[in-house]
Amino acid sequence: MNAHESLRTFQRAHNLAATGQHAGVVELLSGQPTEEVESSPSLALLLGIAQARLGRDEEAHHWVALALQRSRERGDRAAETRALNVSGAIALESGRVNEAAACFSRALAEAEREGDHATVGRCSNNLGIIANMRGDYGRAVGSYMVALAAFQRADLRSGVAEALHNLAITYRDQGDLAKAKETADRALEVAAASGDLRLSALARGGGAEIRLLAGEPTVAERAIERVMETQRRVGNVVGEAQDLRVLAGCLAAQGNVEAAKATLLDVLERAEILGRPLLAAQAERDLAHVAHRSGRLDEARDLALSARARFLALGAVAEASKLSELLPEEEVQA
Repeated sequence: MNAHESLRTFQRAHNLAATGQHAGVVELLSGQPTEEVESSPSLALLLGIAQARLGRDEEAHHWVALALQRSRERGDRAAETRALNVSGAIALESGRVNEAAACFSRALAEAEREGDHATVGRCSNNLGIIANMRGDYGRAVGSYMVALAAFQRADLRSGVAEALHNLAITYRDQGDLAKAKETADRALEVAAASGDLRLSALARGGGAEIRLLAGEPTVAERAIERVMETQRRVGNVVGEAQDLRVLAGCLAAQGNVEAAKATLLDVLERAEILGRPLLAAQAERDLAHVAHRSGRLDEARDLALSARARFLALGAVAEASKLSELLPEEEVQA
C-alpha cells in the first residue's frame, strides 16, 4: 500500500468511525494487508477503537497496545497520547478503574502540553465518568465542563454530545431530573447533528432512562426499543445490553415483573460474557429491587449484597450505599 492508498484507507475508516459504523471499520481494515495496519499507529488505533466499541476487548487491547508501541517508536507524541487515552477507556470498561484513571491523567497532562484540545476533552470526559462512579459529583461536573470547553475549541460535535450525555447522567444521579432531562435533550440534538449513529443511540438511551425515573415508563419503553434497533444495526452489542437493562426497568414500572426479571437475567449474562462489571452490578442491583418489590425479601437481600460487592470493587461507593435500604442494619455496617 503506497502513501496515497494508505491515506485513502485512513480517511474511509475515519469516516466510518465518525458515524458510529465500527463494524464497517473492522471489515475495512481487516481486508487490508496485516503488516500495513500494524505499521500505522493511526490505522491500528482506529481498529482498536472499533473492536472496543463492538465489545471485543482482547482484540481492542492488542491493536491499541500496538498503536501505542508504534507511536512511541516514531516519536509521534500526539498519536501516543490518543492511544494512551483509549487504553484507559478499555481498562475502565473492564473494571480496572485505578489503571484507567492513571492512563487518563497521564494522557491529559501530555495533551495539555501539546495543545491537543480534542484529547484534552476525551481525557477530561473519561475522568468525569470515574468521578461520577465514585460519587464525587462536583468533580464529575467540573471535568465535564472542561471537556465541553475543549471539544468546542476543537469543533468536535461528537465529543460535545458525549460530554453532555455524561453530564446528564451526573445530574440524574444527583436526583435533579429536570436538569438531567434538559441536558440529555441537548446531548441528543448535538449527537444527531454529528451524524454518529452510535452516539445518537447512546444519547437517546440516556434520555429514555431519565424519563423512566421521572415516571414516564411508556414513553421510555418506546424510545428504548427504537434505540435497540439502532444498536443492532451498527453492531453495538454492549450498547444493546445496556439498553435492555433500561427496557427491564420500563417493564417493571408497568407491573410486568416476570418479564423484567427475565430481561435482567439476560443482561447479567451478557455483561459477564462481555466483561462489563459495571453493567453486571447495575443489572444485579435492578434485580434486587424487582425481587424486593415482589416481596421476595431474602432473594432481594442476596442480590443486593452481591451487587454492593460489585460496586465497591469498582469504587462506585455512592451506588453501593444506595443498596442499604434493601439490607438489614447489621449488613449495612458490614
